[in-house]
Amino acid sequence: MTDCHLYSLPNELLLQILVPIPTPQLLPLTVLSHRIYSIILRILQNRLVAASELGSHSLLLECYHPSAKFTEPPLFCTYNGTDGLSRYSELSTDYTDLPTRLGELRNMYSRFQPHRREFEAGGWRVRGPPGDVPGSRTFPFPGTTADKFKGESVRQIVGLDSHELFTQLCAQSFLFKIGPRDGVFTASVEVEEGVVRVWREWLKDMAAKRYQKSPDLEDVLSEGSSKGKYAVEQERHERHDPQDKQTLWVSASKNTGLRFNVKERRTMNEAPILIRADEDAPVSYEVEYKGTHEK
Repeated sequence: MTDCHLYSLPNELLLQILVPIPTPQLLPLTVLSHRIYSIILRILQNRLVAASELGSHSLLLECYHPSAKFTEPPLFCTYNGTDGLSRYSELSTDYTDLPTRLGELRNMYSRFQPHRREFEAGGWRVRGPPGDVPGSRTFPFPGTTADKFKGESVRQIVGLDSHELFTQLCAQSFLFKIGPRDGVFTASVEVEEGVVRVWREWLKDMAAKRYQKSPDLEDVLSEGSSKGKYAVEQERHERHDPQDKQTLWVSASKNTGLRFNVKERRTMNEAPILIRADEDAPVSYEVEYKGTHEK
């Protein structure tokens, strides 16, 4: 009688044995053998694909200056895809590239576009059926939202006094399940919470980078209405490297990154008359949320 052991089982049975195990307990088992590694890799790939197709969930982002904690509204986020994520193919016996494939999954980021909910003519928020975040996977008309999406891009003003080297933004993201009524969440899970430090030099460099791309930078002479309506759609299909300098990370683990466009606000009335050579001038920038990266 031949010996019966774990590796004598077919891959289909091993797959059924390992599937109920949660991901944190599953990852340490990848060191057992190349075969177990390959099977676990397939399970993780399928879980990522299933998570990206959750139609009843969406992402909510809170990002604000500490002084605006109780006044800054949360931002709904439209899912724009996960670069490099595809359905797993058949199990292969070629183990030459296995050590790198788990690292590739580790470095995948889902892209989201923050936007504000639109307002009706009277100033009230538009209320639609549950799950009607425009352009998201929960919208009731899948496949047609890309053409109809008209979200409002998010802009905030960041100011630094002459003695300040940086300012801070409190950031917190949630994955929530949409309830039976609009605005009601039946469940939510915190993804990450942290403080983003926005340095003066970073703002200056990003504004200069934007100016090189579009040199028609206008001085801000008066406060006007936002021109960001419908600007979100332009970013939906663009791919960005989450490791570039335009992305600021919420924490050192780099699970959540915020991508900004920066524009310097130049006002005729606020220019200082005299300033010392070793002193920085007060500055003001307009930062526009171009997207978030979630691991």
